[in-house]
Amino acid sequence: MITKHGLAAALRSDNASFETLHAYFLDRLVPVCAELLDAAAAAGEIHPGLDALELLRGVGNLCIGVGGDTRYDARRMVRLLIAGLSRSHPTDP
Repeated sequence: MITKHGLAAALRSDNASFETLHAYFLDRLVPVCAELLDAAAAAGEIHPGLDALELLRGVGNLCIGVGGDTRYDARRMVRLLIAGLSRSHPTDP
């Protein structure tokens, strides 16, 4: 994720070509992510009804904390995100 930090910044730029690239990624990633989430929910592994775009945005936002803050622990953030998806987690989404 750290290596993709520059890509994330470029995708958020005002450059129209990056907007097209961002839309291209979303058009392909969101449906695949939705299928994976549906399969995991059907298997009872995660909460049903999770939104693929919200999850992808959450994963992308994990990159934000990387920028020079020594207190930021990306691995901990990933563990928290995964725990939040789990059916065994005590709260509903």
